[in-house]
Amino acid sequence: MALRERVRRRRPDLWKTKSWTIHQDNTPAHSALSVKAFFFAKYGITLLEHPSYSRYLAPVKSALKGTRFESVEAVKAKATEVLNQLTKADFQHCFQ
Repeated sequence: MALRERVRRRRPDLWKTKSWTIHQDNTPAHSALSVKAFFFAKYGITLLEHPSYSRYLAPVKSALKGTRFESVEAVKAKATEVLNQLTKADFQHCFQ
C-alpha cells in the first residue's frame, strides 16, 4: 500500500506508534463501510468521518487547505483560531 509506505518514510514517529488516522473526503469510494472495515482490519488504520459541506464553514477549509501541520496540536490550534473568527450567525447556519 503506497500510503503506508509514504507515512513510514515521511512520518516515522507516526509509523512507530501504529495509531494514526486518515481523513478523507466523503466520496462513496472512501466512505463505504467495507472500505473503513478494510483499512481497520488489515492495517489498524481509523478513517475519520468528514462533515457534510457547509458554505458557512468554507473559510475554515480555505485557511487550512494546503498546509502541512507537524502535529495534531498544530491542526487544532489553527482550526480553533479560524473557528473563533466565525460569527454566531455563521455557526448557527451550519445547523439549519
